Amino acid sequence: MAVVLHGCGPVAPPAPTPTTAPAPTPTTVLAAPTPTSFPVAAPTVAPTATAPSAASSRVEALNAANTAFRSGDLERAAGLYDRVLNTPPTGESPAARSAIDDLADFRAMVALLASGREDDGHAHLDALQKRDANAPLARLGNQLWDQYGMTGQLRGACAQLQPQVVSQAGPQLATLQGLGVTIEANTLCSVPQG
Repeated sequence: MAVVLHGCGPVAPPAPTPTTAPAPTPTTVLAAPTPTSFPVAAPTVAPTATAPSAASSRVEALNAANTAFRSGDLERAAGLYDRVLNTPPTGESPAARSAIDDLADFRAMVALLASGREDDGHAHLDALQKRDANAPLARLGNQLWDQYGMTGQLRGACAQLQPQVVSQAGPQLATLQGLGVTIEANTLCSVPQG
């Protein structure tokens, strides 16, 4: 039994399927880095008021407020004094907390009066009185308000108050200076040139 294969000759290998080379992926050509230059700050003569970081202490915020006050930036100073008052004290003795709060309220009152914001200034006097009407800066704040009410001039009211600053608030100012607060008796109630 012979099987005859008809038309079947040798089997040819399958034809190769055409393949295409993978398309090249586009590459991004990066420019060579350019040298970066950093501006060099020119030295300043007077300190500038920069806002302290959110993690700064109340003393640092108070010093920033005092710097803004001295430079005549009264709106910024008032805002920073409010920040001091609205930051919870951490690790402060009762005397330190009271001294910081009283100075912030007193100086905010002066800054706001100098800005013509009498109602806002009086709110700080009220806060001083509520905390302790017999505290040195509360008494001085009350005297300042009375003088200001009679003359309508903040510079004159501060000048009238100046002789009592050391006798009434000297120990409280010494407490503040011991904490690192930059404040002097002769500038406590001063109206900066702005």
